[in-house]
Amino acid sequence: MDYAAGVHRGFAFVEFEDSDDAAEAIFNMDGSELMSRTIRASLAQPNQVSKFSSASEAVWKSDEWFQTHMGGKDEATQKLEREQEQDAKALQDL
Repeated sequence: MDYAAGVHRGFAFVEFEDSDDAAEAIFNMDGSELMSRTIRASLAQPNQVSKFSSASEAVWKSDEWFQTHMGGKDEATQKLEREQEQDAKALQDL
C-alpha cells in the first residue's frame, strides 16, 4: 500500500518455509483472478543492483569526483592550502 497516495501498489511478497509449498502456490495462483485483476505469481529475483556494483554507489561518493567535475577541493586540500598561505605570509613578515 502506498500510504502517501492512499492506493494499493499492486504487488506483494509471500514467504514459505517449505519450497514445495511455494511451488504449489505459484502453480495454483499464477494467472488466477482476484478482484478483477490477474495475479502473476513467481519466485522473487535477487537484487539486480549487485550486478552493477559501480551503479550501487553514488559517483560523488569520493571527493575526487567533485575535484574533477566541479572544480571543488576537499577539506584536507583546503586546509593544506590555508596553512601554506599562512606559512608564506609568516616568511614575508620576517
